[in-house]
Amino acid sequence: MYRFVVKNNKLDHKPFVVFFCFLAIAFFLTAHSLITQIFAISSSLIAGIISFKKAKQAHPENGTVILEYSQLRFVSDNIQLQGEISPKSYIFANYVVLRLEGFYQSHWLIISAASVEDVYFSRLKRAVIAVQQPT
Repeated sequence: MYRFVVKNNKLDHKPFVVFFCFLAIAFFLTAHSLITQIFAISSSLIAGIISFKKAKQAHPENGTVILEYSQLRFVSDNIQLQGEISPKSYIFANYVVLRLEGFYQSHWLIISAASVEDVYFSRLKRAVIAVQQPT
């Protein structure tokens, strides 16, 4: 069982801005009338805001992680998540995207490498890899 603290786990907004700006430009260039161009830009803006809010919801700033084999519990002031790490979890270079399957529902949890110590981040990655390995 490992217990570690997550501090300053802030979400970077730059990838969202770049992706949805390129999407808006692509829709803008393919649309021929002014009304469809305005609709394309506004729909890209709305989709970007909604996806950023969803990602921010799964990316809490502070909390405590209790990791026991494939079970994970995250506790903070406003969020309490508990569940088994799913094989649908992802590992990227600087962050881990965890899919926690609880008793009734599942939740997403994003933890960046800069917010925890290197030892605990590597243990978290190992736990995800162990769950993803076929038995």
